[in-house]
Amino acid sequence: MKNNYYKELELKYKEISLLYETMGILHWDSSTVMPKKSIDGRTDQLTNLYVLSHKMLKDKNIYDCIRKSEKINKLSNWERRNLKLIKKEYILNKSLDKRLIEKISHATSKCEMQWRVSKENNDFKSIVPFLEEVIELRKIEAKIKSKVLKCSLYDALLNDHEDDLNSNKIDTIFNQLISFLPDFLKEVLNYQKKKKLIHIKDKINTNLQEELGRMLMKKIGFDFSYGRLDVSMHPFCGGAYQDSRITTRYNEKNFVESLMGVLHETGHALYNLGLPNKWKYQPVGDALGTVVHESQSLFMEMQVCRSYEFLNFASPFIRKIFKKNGIKWRADNLYKIYTSVKPSFIRVDADEVTYPLHVIIRYKIEKDLIEGNIKVKEIPIIWNKYMKDFLGIVPKNHKEGCLQDIHWFDGTFGYFPTYTLGALYAAQLFAKIKRIMPNINKQISKGNFKNLLDWLRLNVHLKGSLCNSNELIKNITGEELNIEYFKKHLINRYLN
Repeated sequence: MKNNYYKELELKYKEISLLYETMGILHWDSSTVMPKKSIDGRTDQLTNLYVLSHKMLKDKNIYDCIRKSEKINKLSNWERRNLKLIKKEYILNKSLDKRLIEKISHATSKCEMQWRVSKENNDFKSIVPFLEEVIELRKIEAKIKSKVLKCSLYDALLNDHEDDLNSNKIDTIFNQLISFLPDFLKEVLNYQKKKKLIHIKDKINTNLQEELGRMLMKKIGFDFSYGRLDVSMHPFCGGAYQDSRITTRYNEKNFVESLMGVLHETGHALYNLGLPNKWKYQPVGDALGTVVHESQSLFMEMQVCRSYEFLNFASPFIRKIFKKNGIKWRADNLYKIYTSVKPSFIRVDADEVTYPLHVIIRYKIEKDLIEGNIKVKEIPIIWNKYMKDFLGIVPKNHKEGCLQDIHWFDGTFGYFPTYTLGALYAAQLFAKIKRIMPNINKQISKGNFKNLLDWLRLNVHLKGSLCNSNELIKNITGEELNIEYFKKHLINRYLN
C-alpha cells in the first residue's frame, strides 16, 4: 500500500512532464515555422502552460505523496533519486508566485521576439527596456530561489541548468583557462603560418548543404523516424520524448559553419534519444543537466567530427554531393580548414581554441548583470572591451557583438558556462574511450560509429539523472573533472 504513494507521485509528475514537452514543441514551432504575427497567441499559450504546470507542481497532493514516499524503505536507487529530484523541484516551485511566473513568461517571450527584430536591424537600444524587464524579473526569481538553496543570486540561476554547480567552481576552472589560452592561442597562430591552407570560397546551395548534413547525421547514428532537421535564426536542439528537433542555419558562402552546427546539435539529439525509456516523463530519466548535454554535442562536434579521421571518411561524400573536386576538397585541406584558429566575433562559429574565451566573456557579463554590478545599457561597451582584452578584436556592430546570442533575450542566464564545462567533460570522456578502445580513430575513419555510440549510450545516455555530473565523470573515468585532458587535446591537435 505504501508503494502506491510513490507510484501516484510518478503519475502526477508524468502529467507535468507532458506539459513541459508540449511547451518544448511550441517553442520549436515559434522558432521555425510559426507566422511572424502569431507571437501574441503563442505568448498566451506558453504562459498558460507555464502557470498550469506551476500550479500542478505545487499541489498539496504532490507534497503528501513526497512526504509519504520518503518513509518507504523498499524504493530502488532510481526511485530514491527520482523522489529527491521531484522534491527539490517542488520546493523551488512552491516558493514562486503564480503572478511572477506569468510575468516572466510574458516578458521573456516578448523580449525574444523583439531580439529577432533588434538583431536584424542592428539596434541594441530598441531591446534595452525589454531586457531590463526580463533581468529584473529573473533577479526577483533568483532572490527567492537563493534563499531556498542558500546561495548567491547568480548561483540560483546556475542551478536551473546544473545541480551542485556554483560560480566559485566556475571561477577556478575559468581562471585556469585564462592563464593557459591566450599564450597558447599565440603559439597556435604562429604554428599555423607554416601550414598551407587553401580556402574554399565556392558558393554551396543550401539544399546541397542540407543533403550533406542529413547524410552524415544518419551515418553517425541519428534516426530520422524520431526527429527532424529544420532552419532557425539560432541553431538548437529541442523536442519531446522520442522526438528530437534539430535546427541550423545555412550560409551559401561558407558551408563549413552549418555542417559543424548540424553535427553539434546531432550530439544533443542522440543524447535525448538515448535516455532510459523506463524512466520517461520522470526527472531521473531526463538528461543530466546542461554540462553533460553540452559534453555530448561537443564530443560529437569537436572530439569526433573535427578530427582528421572523420574528415577523411566524410570528404568523398562532400565532393560527391557538392559535385566538387581538386586538392582543396581533399581530407588534408578540409582538416586544416576545420581546425583553423582565428579570433572571430561569432561564438557558434568560433574555433575550438577561442571558443572558451567567448564563453568566459558572456559568463562575466551575465554574472555582473544578475548581481547588479552593471546595467543593460552598458552591455555593448563592456562586451567590446572584453573582446579586445581576450581576443584582440572589436565587433563592428551589435549583430556580431552583444546581439548575436538568443540566451539572455529569452531569459536564459547561467547557461553559458556549461558550454565550456561540457567541452572539458568531452575531452576527458574521449580520452577514456581511447584507452579502452585504442582503435577508435581507425573505426571513425571507416565510418563505423556503432561502438562509439554504444559506449555513450551505456555510460552516459542510459544513466539519465541517476547521479550528478561530478559523480558521473568520476564513475566513468575514475577521477573528477580534470582540465589537463582538454589542454592535452588542444596541444595534440593544434601544435602537432
